[in-house]
Amino acid sequence: MANSCSWLLLFAFLPLLIIEEHFILRQQSRGGVSFFFYALLTFLTWNILSTWWIGYVSFTGMLIIATINSFLMAVVWWIAHIIRRTYRTTYFSLIIYWLTFEYLHFIWSMKWPWLTLGNGFAGAVKYIQWYEYTGVLGGSLWILLVNVLIYSVIKCLKEKLYQQSIKMTAILCILIALPVSWSLYRYNTYAESKNRIQVAVLQPNIDPYNDKFSGMTSKDQTLRLVSLAQHIVNDSTQYVLAPETALETVWENDSLRNSSSLQMFDTLFARHPRLTVIAGAITQRKVIEGEPFSYAARRSDHGDLYEVYNSALYINHSPEVQIGHKSILVSGVEKIPFQEYFSFLGKFIVDAGGTSGSLSAATQPTVFKGDHGVGIGSVICFESAFGGFVANSVRDGANILFVITNDGWWKESAGLIQHFNYSRLRAVETRRSIARSANTGLSGFINEKGDVIKITDCNTATAICGSVTLNDYQTFYVRHGDYLGWISAVLAGMIALFWIKDFKFSKVAK
Repeated sequence: MANSCSWLLLFAFLPLLIIEEHFILRQQSRGGVSFFFYALLTFLTWNILSTWWIGYVSFTGMLIIATINSFLMAVVWWIAHIIRRTYRTTYFSLIIYWLTFEYLHFIWSMKWPWLTLGNGFAGAVKYIQWYEYTGVLGGSLWILLVNVLIYSVIKCLKEKLYQQSIKMTAILCILIALPVSWSLYRYNTYAESKNRIQVAVLQPNIDPYNDKFSGMTSKDQTLRLVSLAQHIVNDSTQYVLAPETALETVWENDSLRNSSSLQMFDTLFARHPRLTVIAGAITQRKVIEGEPFSYAARRSDHGDLYEVYNSALYINHSPEVQIGHKSILVSGVEKIPFQEYFSFLGKFIVDAGGTSGSLSAATQPTVFKGDHGVGIGSVICFESAFGGFVANSVRDGANILFVITNDGWWKESAGLIQHFNYSRLRAVETRRSIARSANTGLSGFINEKGDVIKITDCNTATAICGSVTLNDYQTFYVRHGDYLGWISAVLAGMIALFWIKDFKFSKVAK
């Protein structure tokens, strides 16, 4: 699962920095507009090459996502370019506005942090153990600083400023060597928690296009899960993890434990009374008169309001079932951005089987209460790309993280590897072990250092068992979240106000 291309990020922006400097020197009145299109072409190429696999679900959707994200990235560079032209400053504004842009992708309605620069080292966790202090935005800051310094050295050499180039090179070497050296030291000396539990992860491998929502019955799908579990569960197994939407749709208003799909696990519970199953399901809840409801609420043929959730269910021999709803929904598939203001946009939801349509969402992460005080952070699919969200669940008491997903929509593509590796980042940031169950793969276990302990092959029905740690320690990042993001946002606002004030003053002066 190593990513040998990660280090390309440290000089990937050099061509764009050279082009930007070219337009700075030319001082043409339309240079900013021309540079914007160079930046747009650059980022459109990057977005399409990195996320082409979204086209398996919707080619049009992939192009829309790539175009919007590329446009926003180009706007960031264009703004920084205008500020540099105006004030002849360094690249400080570029770094601040880029980090602000990445932070906005964590919190606004069009969330899409997939191409956050710091994610690029997800396959090389030995070198970014310091993410436990900064999160992925620290990686983005590092990448930007290294790119700028490399370009500064090149520029000094070109201008024959050799003494300055030596100083810049020394700073550059320190900037690269210090974090990497500390990370390797931290990796080799880090001691995991001694408290462990046994978890079985199920991978039913049900084709999301042909079988998941039409070809196979819900009963047959649940029977496959039970069969996989029976072959691997023993008396020491405490938890069984099944993927997103593994079970049939259930109504929360009813007694969930009486659902036929949940009762099919009773044979397991009879043999192993200490066992708990955590599985994904689409759940529906009727809105009782007088209850609040979200903009995504639907109306039945009888006129009743109800809400639909992408959920995780915590099931054991007890009559009570714990429910955790997905908090961060996928734009264009599970929700339309800003639909709360433009409700007519709901008809443009991409059809992606059982998880499509405007879903309702939880307002905070779910932490299941396990036996003996164990806190289990429930992370459903897209949520695993959000470090701040996962950190919140750890602050709320999660000792371990369970990730469930059905990313088989992307077939056997780079998207599966990227998504799996983002869980490795969450392990480093929070120092929590992770069990991950994916419908068609990749499923596996990740330790507190981000190492992959076990991993399944794609497109195989299988089950694996592992011993994973429980940890109570809270990292600096868990305690403080994406502080680099909000600090950058504040500074970006101050820079913008200063620029607007000067712009208005210059117009008045004329």
